[in-house]
Amino acid sequence: MMAQTLGPLGVAFSLSCGIILLILVDAGASPARVKTSSCPSLAPSQLLGKRTCGIVRTQQECENRGCCWSTSANADPLCYSHPADSCQPNAPRSDCGYVGITQSQCENKGCCWQATPNQPWCFYKTQDTPSYVVSSVSSTTLGTKLTLQANGSSSFGDNISPLTVEISQETSERLHVKIYDPNNQRWEVPTSVSPVPSPPSKPPSSTLYQYTHASEGQPFSFSLTRKANSEVVFNSTGEAGLGLQFADQFLQFTTTLPNNYNIYGLGEHVCPLRLESGRTYTLWTFDTATPEYLNLYGSHPFYLDMRTSGNAHGVFLRNSNGMDVVLGANSLTYRVIGGVLDLYLFLGPQPEAVVQQYQEVIGRPHLPSYWSLGFHQSQYGFPNIETLEQVVANFSANKIPLDTIWSDIDYMDQYKDFTLDPKNYPSSKVKQFIENLHKNGMHYVVIVDPGIKTQSGYAPYDQGLAQDIFIKDKNNNVFTGKVWPGITAFPDFLNPKTNQYWQDQISTFHNNLAPVDGLWIDMNEISNFCSGECTNSSDPKESKKASLGQNRGYHHGSRQLRDARGIAVGFDPNNPPYHIQNQGSGNTPLNTKTLDMDARLYGGVLEYDAHNIFGLTEAIATSKALETIRQNRSFVLSRSTFPGSGSHTAKWTGDNHSQDSDLYFSIPGMLNFQLFGVPQVGADICGFLGNSNEKLCGRWMEVGAFYPFSRNHNSKGNNPQEPYVWPSVAAISRKVLGIRYSILPFYYTLFYKANRPVDSSNAPSATVVRPLFFEFPSDQSTYSIDKQFMIGRVLLVSPVLDQSSTSVTAYFPGPAAWYDFYNGSLVSAKGSESITFSCPFDHIQLHIRGGSVVPMQDPGLTTTASRANNFSLMVALDASGEAKGDLYLDDGESITVKSYSFISYAVSSNKLTAQVSGTVNNACLQVTRMIFIN
Repeated sequence: MMAQTLGPLGVAFSLSCGIILLILVDAGASPARVKTSSCPSLAPSQLLGKRTCGIVRTQQECENRGCCWSTSANADPLCYSHPADSCQPNAPRSDCGYVGITQSQCENKGCCWQATPNQPWCFYKTQDTPSYVVSSVSSTTLGTKLTLQANGSSSFGDNISPLTVEISQETSERLHVKIYDPNNQRWEVPTSVSPVPSPPSKPPSSTLYQYTHASEGQPFSFSLTRKANSEVVFNSTGEAGLGLQFADQFLQFTTTLPNNYNIYGLGEHVCPLRLESGRTYTLWTFDTATPEYLNLYGSHPFYLDMRTSGNAHGVFLRNSNGMDVVLGANSLTYRVIGGVLDLYLFLGPQPEAVVQQYQEVIGRPHLPSYWSLGFHQSQYGFPNIETLEQVVANFSANKIPLDTIWSDIDYMDQYKDFTLDPKNYPSSKVKQFIENLHKNGMHYVVIVDPGIKTQSGYAPYDQGLAQDIFIKDKNNNVFTGKVWPGITAFPDFLNPKTNQYWQDQISTFHNNLAPVDGLWIDMNEISNFCSGECTNSSDPKESKKASLGQNRGYHHGSRQLRDARGIAVGFDPNNPPYHIQNQGSGNTPLNTKTLDMDARLYGGVLEYDAHNIFGLTEAIATSKALETIRQNRSFVLSRSTFPGSGSHTAKWTGDNHSQDSDLYFSIPGMLNFQLFGVPQVGADICGFLGNSNEKLCGRWMEVGAFYPFSRNHNSKGNNPQEPYVWPSVAAISRKVLGIRYSILPFYYTLFYKANRPVDSSNAPSATVVRPLFFEFPSDQSTYSIDKQFMIGRVLLVSPVLDQSSTSVTAYFPGPAAWYDFYNGSLVSAKGSESITFSCPFDHIQLHIRGGSVVPMQDPGLTTTASRANNFSLMVALDASGEAKGDLYLDDGESITVKSYSFISYAVSSNKLTAQVSGTVNNACLQVTRMIFIN
């Protein structure tokens, strides 16, 4: 819903859910026209250096934008920006302001001001000349290298010159485009943290794409086209004022988009799955209780573009700096505050193939321990070990499956990491509790935060000081913030010594106090109760104003930056010239609820550059430590993530609320992380904040039973919401978790297929749950659906997301036959139709796709018990009487799998065949039941 908010001077801004919108002006909206006589007569060669005013059809349309029209047959562009007026209010406007900005503040930013209803009043200038011109072009082994020369300043500082553009054809489906400063090493995500594939020795023999670029002497542009249908995949020509800019703290790059585009990704946000035109999506990790559309815990600069042709492609910007990604009416613009422009483009063409190709760059997902696919119960506020024992007993008494019980920070001694509360969680009782869990095939996971209390005599702090592994402030002292235990220091996981330090702390805790089965790493955005540094004597609400850090290991700001008034300024990480829309406002400092931006990490790296990768670096260290200590597959759950996190950790979607809207948003959140390469993901079932209720929790259990990561968790002080609290919810939980546990062999097989090395002989496989359009890309009705989801290519989940409703309308994509999972009845013969079902409180709509074989196992109350039970196959035939499926088996926990079986099932002509591959021909696998549908 769009609303107008008045600024301090009665200024109107277009808002939606608190976000400043980018609004494009209708080309014919204003009758104001430029005087043609004020436009100079230019030769075609002179027009090559002019900035286009966008795509227009007529002279009047051009002049209505305040632009100049060329009638020369050789002119390109025909409609170009007016040379005497760089503020063109009738051209498309790109928002330069924030809520409450005044005219003087706007103009001091070097931007334009004109009060126009339903449009940004403060907007960027339209550049008359291109920012960069190609000065040389040369061929390389894999493609092309261009040298660019700056042709003026950016909106926020002098453009760096020269620039190098390297275009590399790395695979038949992947193109790599990197734009960087050849003379100075700028910050890039370290390959030690986020490896990338080595470039091939020669280009592929054929590609799905072809690229073009500007010639020597022309304004820089780049475009990529799909060969099969000449579809433009990426085009940097863009609208006026949105071209390439590359200053020290402001990088801008734009691609055009088709009308009514379908863009997904660019997380982490709480929002619908399909992203919306006119919004700015900010990427900056931040601890906040899941407000809609604002930047959240993770940063994932990857998007998938689904075209109505049925083809999909993806774009990954490998950059960890803060950024705004602006979706215009026909454009996507990156605005980044540092680093380089390092783009990977993936041609698919199936959506699942796009994600698989993306994972080949960032890393394939972690193969989870089998037990972690069971059900988990947690709460912030379990006061003592006796409460945990009672919760486990209650699950057993109610015959509700449970694999893992969790502890939040309640188990700690004064909230200090790697300790136990000696009164409420004494080590002897904790060890006995864990031993009993293990005897019953169950597991225990505890939380660990990155903040280490600065207390002399506390071993993790003393050892961290001695080993010099904490993040430093601008004066090279240990940076201190404030979280649960009080004043804290933060390990620097870019420091090679920190991994061993972290392993030592986990090992001491595991071996001496509590032999836990996994770790939950929270607060790793980094979250800080202060905005910037604070000490014992400081006010945690007071932000420290920091100055420029020195002795960095990479380049920043050797050239002078200039503000909008032309005054030279130095590099300032705490107050960059361009303000990203942090928490929906350009006025929210980057250090809000986190570290100062001039805090230093190993090698002189600044928090300004590395902020978004802290969660990834902690996940890597934690996963490695657990595997070394426990000698089996790790289980780590992280809140903050970055591309590559899925290779090391599972993910939960953070501090949600006990309300219907958050139940809905859990589905697009879960689906987004499939795109981001983190498939083991789920939301806090029944909601974390606020009191849940019987109806909401029952409906949420029905959905959450099918999350790849399934956990009920709520906050301290809230009413209990374990599934046994209400008899009706207990009955629902027995039913839906029984289904979950019966199809865990199918889930585990999907995880294996997402984890295994890519093989062209196999169909693309990268996700566990997926949007409907992933399987039916030619069915355009699926593009906006985010209230249903599929498990693999087989099962369709259509939940009730309104606790007061007893019906649901489900869309059945086509062409496909769909059967009721419970009774095998044919529901839709061909698909491509919507059907409304009665859906009583104890029922969730679940359907199976014709042509599928689903491996199943009789469910137990734990995964350990289930894995000892009989197997069955559910076979749903398609219109041709055929079906196929597969099953992967191993021990469920080995780091290096030596013994496994992969079984491919096929049904044709009333005959079932099974082809077994792997290292073990598992003679012990007995299929005791087969369920044939149709």
